[in-house]
Amino acid sequence: MQNMILVLVLWLLCLSPMIAQTVDLSKASDYLNAFMRVRGDAGGGVTVYHWTGSVYSMIPGEKRTELFGFEGFNIAKTVPGASGFTLLTREAAFFKDYRSGEILETWRNPLTNIEVPVLHIWNDPVNQDMNFESDMIPYIRQILPSTDLGDELVFNLEIFPFYASPLPRKEYAEFSQSDTYQAAEFFQFFSRKSDLLNPALRTVPVTLTWNRISPWMPFMRMGDRAGSLVFVCRGRKLEGGFDALPKQIKDYVMKNKPEYAAPPEEWSEPNETSWTYFRKLFDQGLIK
Repeated sequence: MQNMILVLVLWLLCLSPMIAQTVDLSKASDYLNAFMRVRGDAGGGVTVYHWTGSVYSMIPGEKRTELFGFEGFNIAKTVPGASGFTLLTREAAFFKDYRSGEILETWRNPLTNIEVPVLHIWNDPVNQDMNFESDMIPYIRQILPSTDLGDELVFNLEIFPFYASPLPRKEYAEFSQSDTYQAAEFFQFFSRKSDLLNPALRTVPVTLTWNRISPWMPFMRMGDRAGSLVFVCRGRKLEGGFDALPKQIKDYVMKNKPEYAAPPEEWSEPNETSWTYFRKLFDQGLIK
């Protein structure tokens, strides 16, 4: 009997740390950790988000036109910190024939009837510093808002970039709509609350929606014609990482930029965008 009591006491002592290690999303630190597990991996692992969708034109007074299919991924290494985390990421996305699904190399622009070479999105790096000063932690719900959907929690990020365009019209008139880059991006990360409340999960399954309203892509050669692009996409975090991407995407990456099979190893800045990448190639004479 004494041996049984001793075994029971030892079992409870071993179990007590697990019982104590609970997640309380009303606590700012647990809430921030939950977002880290949604966006990345609290154990410092690599995560891949994959998305598919369509790209449309939206021109005042005209009906929309479907221009492209669109498919891409973000590959990220999470670096946990005392008050948040850092994401080291690369991002690639591809403009596709919306009927056949073929990744395009050239494209006849139906808005101008001109055939142009397609420049896909190769952004390296797209790093994010998600570490916060201690006095900002109490406001983390305002910084990283979410909506409770019952069984699910959705982190909803609404971003409105507004800054001087890397492609000023004086120098890049054929490729630039304005001297100001103005856009809107809307992210929604859906995860099960039961996963977020499970402290054993360093990363959690997530589904994603991403929508963007942006100027014309520079390679479209639309100049300052009125209108916008509308990107409508959805996707998920891939449990198998880069290897779980569709074969078409993996093959294209390994043929053209195999470094995108892994995230960056170290922090660097500034981040790359489609506009800065286009400018680099144009200034090097690689785009005519």
